[in-house]
Amino acid sequence: MNESLSHGKVILMGEHAVVYGYGAIAIPLFSHSVTTTVEKSKADFLDCSLYKGKMMNAPTQLNNVCEVITEVKKRLKIDETLKITIDSQIPSGRGMGSSAAVVSSIIKAMYHYKQIFLTQEQLLELVHIGETIAHGNPSGLDGVVVNSKTPVLFKRGKGIVPIQSRLHGYLVIRDTCIVASTKQAVADIAELIKKDDKSRDSLDQLGKLSESSIRLIEEGNMKELGLKMIQAQSLLKLLYVSHPLIDQLVDKALAVGALGAKLTGGGRGGCVIALCQDEIVRDAVIERWNDENLWVLDLNVRRVESRAHANIALVKYWGKEDEEQVIPYNSSLSLTLDKLYTDTIIETSDKDEFVLDGVKQGKSESEKIFRFIDRFRQLSQRKNYIRIASVNNFPTAAGLASSASGFAALATAANRYFNLNLSKKKLSEITRFGSGSATRSLFGGFVIWQKDEIPYAYEFDSADWDIAMIVVIINREKKDVSSKEAMRRTVYTSPYYPAWVENAQIDIENIKKAIKKHDFKVLGEITQSNALRMHASMMAAIPPIIYFQPQTLTVLRFVDELNKRGLECYATMDAGPNVKILTRQSQVRVIVDELASLIDQKGIIICNPGEGATILNES
Repeated sequence: MNESLSHGKVILMGEHAVVYGYGAIAIPLFSHSVTTTVEKSKADFLDCSLYKGKMMNAPTQLNNVCEVITEVKKRLKIDETLKITIDSQIPSGRGMGSSAAVVSSIIKAMYHYKQIFLTQEQLLELVHIGETIAHGNPSGLDGVVVNSKTPVLFKRGKGIVPIQSRLHGYLVIRDTCIVASTKQAVADIAELIKKDDKSRDSLDQLGKLSESSIRLIEEGNMKELGLKMIQAQSLLKLLYVSHPLIDQLVDKALAVGALGAKLTGGGRGGCVIALCQDEIVRDAVIERWNDENLWVLDLNVRRVESRAHANIALVKYWGKEDEEQVIPYNSSLSLTLDKLYTDTIIETSDKDEFVLDGVKQGKSESEKIFRFIDRFRQLSQRKNYIRIASVNNFPTAAGLASSASGFAALATAANRYFNLNLSKKKLSEITRFGSGSATRSLFGGFVIWQKDEIPYAYEFDSADWDIAMIVVIINREKKDVSSKEAMRRTVYTSPYYPAWVENAQIDIENIKKAIKKHDFKVLGEITQSNALRMHASMMAAIPPIIYFQPQTLTVLRFVDELNKRGLECYATMDAGPNVKILTRQSQVRVIVDELASLIDQKGIIICNPGEGATILNES
């Protein structure tokens, strides 16, 4: 015994025009499938919803199935008689690819039964035999889509091109319960365009609408795609393949906010589709159509994986002028690092859950994360639950900017998952509510987080010159005082804090000039003095915040000694004991070799400038 699956399909654009060489766009419908089992029997026997009995007595409507079975038996030299059981969830005669899915499932099951590898070319050739019997002059589209995992553009005689869809929202599918013949509709249009030039023009326009929709699908431009669907429906009416009930359903969907609606498939019955931006419109269409014979295709991305790199501030952000709105006291500038990063996955779930480094997080930490995520939910109106899993490839909460890379990765994944398509500048404006430093990890190279009425980040310089940073890990443990608490305590109690802010504002202007001139000496001197002033302000807080450990001072003295010997290197530190050494790529090896006498090699990470946050995978 063996079995094989095929699924249904929905044609989004290009019905009938595809027969004449234009592209048609189709979407797999995984919720509707066909399962076929093959086993030895005393006679060739069919068992399906339409007929149960000997194949030789099958009704004419199953001629395509019988012909395909006969042809496959011949090619595979199957002499024994078989029982073939077909379980289809796809309504027939509705333009959902029922006949193609059934014969495709049969073919795959029979090849599996004989344990013979089936190529895509063989599969489509055999499906075409069945489709020709069923539809007369099939385009070949259905055979392709019922075996595809992604939306496709299909051109007759030219095969398929997968479409990288950025569509979001929902496609509501309504079954009119009117069985129509695609074969007859295709034949009637063929006769119509022979006699009527206007009909031929309508067919041409229909084909052009389909092909111009590809870019909109790739961009996720739902509004424009909806308008093209409306235009397509008008043209299909002119070709006499609509139906009064289809027209009514289209009007009802559009009246409650659907972006577009049209028939799908051969027409004259079958199904109607409505493109909905969000859950509110989706539910309104379902209510207006008021029928159990409908389904919803979720177009939203269900799983997104992103990566963002840590950044080390050279001119620090330390202290908020407005804590609620996350407005910093001064602009800051950082270098994004290639070797330190966070990978984050957001996926649809049955409950909200946050997992960090493989450990499910408690209520307090999870609530913080999902307060941040709620900003994206409100913008998108997508309310479903999600599971977030983040992994840092370096110690968490140890003064190595894990919150920066973490929230940048999370914001990048959320931007895609919730289909907001925000620019990185706009995304940085939201990301600051997770972590101010995270705004900088959205970008690569030297990055500025600009203090403004609405702070934002941007790439200042690509850092594609002789720049490197050596991260020296003194302690991997989570620090005793969080950055947030240390920052607040410093702002409110340190007498040195106002002077630090004043100098930081001078530093940002001077370091920008140094970067543009590639003046490494000035760049390094500002980096080191800015970090030490920040720590001095913390040490003067009440109670004092001292992140330095004995090895911290050892490494700082080591950097000073190397500088006196002529090597270009400068130290910086964030809120933690770990030291970062800004240096030249050309001098890294010498410095690391000398560091080996002080620090375990496992605690040394050599970093070059890193890139901005990216999407790794989505499905």
